[in-house]
Amino acid sequence: MQIAQIGMNSSDIAGSLRLYAEAFGFRNAGAQALWGDAIGIQGLPPSSRTLLWWMVGAQSFFQLEFFHHTSPPQRPLRPDWRPCDHGWARIGVAVQDVGTCRAALAANDVPLLGEAKGPAGHRVAFRDPYIGIIVEVMEKQGKAGPEGPAIVYATSSVADIEGALIYYRDALGLPIRPLGDLHAPEDEALWGLSGAKREGFLADTGNVLLEIVAYSDPSGRSRPEDYRNSDQGIVNVALGSREKREAADLVARLARYGYTPALLRESGDILSAYITDPGREIEILSIPSDYDRLFGLVPARDFFR
Repeated sequence: MQIAQIGMNSSDIAGSLRLYAEAFGFRNAGAQALWGDAIGIQGLPPSSRTLLWWMVGAQSFFQLEFFHHTSPPQRPLRPDWRPCDHGWARIGVAVQDVGTCRAALAANDVPLLGEAKGPAGHRVAFRDPYIGIIVEVMEKQGKAGPEGPAIVYATSSVADIEGALIYYRDALGLPIRPLGDLHAPEDEALWGLSGAKREGFLADTGNVLLEIVAYSDPSGRSRPEDYRNSDQGIVNVALGSREKREAADLVARLARYGYTPALLRESGDILSAYITDPGREIEILSIPSDYDRLFGLVPARDFFR
C-alpha cells in the first residue's frame, strides 16, 4: 500500500485551489459535495454537509483532498497554534523551481517563515493561510520522473513516540528509517521552531515519507477534547490500495493490535476506514483504477483563468 491521499480542511477552498495551482502546479481533479449517510465516514451526523475538492500532481494514485464544512461550521485552529502541537502539522512539496514557487507565494500575499540553500537544494517554508499547517517547499532532486509537484512527506506530532513506533512499524508494517534522513535538528528553524528538541522516525510508505516526531521543547499540545473531523487542518493521511482485499487485511491486522476503525464504509470494491486515535490518524482506503475519474485521482478540466 502507499499514501493515496492527504485530507485537509480549508477555511477557503477557492483560496486553497488557487494557491496550490499557482504556487505548485497541482491540477484540478474535480469536486463533490457530501451530506447524509455519505458524510458518516467522518463521524458526523447526517445533517452535516461539506464541499469536497481534489487536486493531483506528478504522483500516480495520489491526491490532495480539500474539505470545507458548513454544517457543522468549520472551527479554526487555536490562535496560538504551533507546528509542534499534536496532529498532522506539516507537509513537504517538491517542485522543479523553488524560485518560481516563491514568487507565486508573494503574488498570493503568503509570507515565508524561513528559507535555506545548501546541499539539499533550495527550500522555503510558509504557513498555509487556509489550512493552517506548515508547508515546506523543496527543490526536486534530479530530472527523472513525471513533471509536476510531488508530496515528499507529511509530519505528525505525537505525545508518545514509543507507542507511535509500535503503531507504524508493527501494526501498519511500514519500514522505519532515521529521522535524520529527512531533516536535521537545525531545519526546525525553517518553520519557526529554532532550537526545538524532538525525537522521532520516518515511516516509509514507498511514495511519501511519514515523519513522526515528539517534541519535548517546546512541548506539543493535544487537540481540543471536542475536536471534530470538520475542524481546520489536516484530518488524516490515507494508506491506499487498488485491491480491497489488501485494505481489508490491513484493517484486520490493525484490529489485532487493538486499533479498530471508529468508522468504516464499504461499497463493492471500495473500502474506507478511519483510525481516529490521537497520534494515529490514518485512513485505510481501496479504490480500483476504474473509479479514478469519479474519485478525483486523474486530472479534470483546467480551472478557468
